[in-house]
Amino acid sequence: MFKKLVALLSTMVLMFSFVGCSSMESPETAVTNYLTAFQTIDLETLAKYSGATDEAASSETTTSVEDLTSEELGKKLMGNMTFEILSSEKDGDTATVTASITNTDLFTVISDSFSKMLPLAFSGLSDEEMETSMNHILLSAIDSNKDKTVTKEVTIHLEKGENGWIIVPDDPLLDAITGGAVSVAESFGGGTTE
Repeated sequence: MFKKLVALLSTMVLMFSFVGCSSMESPETAVTNYLTAFQTIDLETLAKYSGATDEAASSETTTSVEDLTSEELGKKLMGNMTFEILSSEKDGDTATVTASITNTDLFTVISDSFSKMLPLAFSGLSDEEMETSMNHILLSAIDSNKDKTVTKEVTIHLEKGENGWIIVPDDPLLDAITGGAVSVAESFGGGTTE
């Protein structure tokens, strides 16, 4: 279940990482719109800022975001994210924006949930019942740990595209947006590419 959430969030970040904006927008505005779209899971804004031109990538992106939107878990986790733009630098066709991103500490949520999830493995529940139970446990853990946050300062790289600034994704950005999902996956021996 956790790997599914990490994969879904990773796909969402990667698919919408090619965020374009109008030529009038600054790099700070592009990053603000990008992060706000994740924060609210605003499909219209994400679609507007998506630089994905490949039809298959666009379809996969829409499906991934719809899956996340339909999952209360994703809404709850992303709804706790806050951010602050700290600085920016432009150098020709590239820019960097430094942002401080805060979200519920996913390591605390997983740690709090693990002992409650372990008995489910031996419960004889169907896959669907197990997934429902695990979602309930994670939702409860997010609620009870929402004040336990992690703040990460990240440098977000942008490149000037045909229609404006494009955000270049990386693991530190994904980790910050998701409250440490990349770090948690690595601590469990996994990664974002599984």
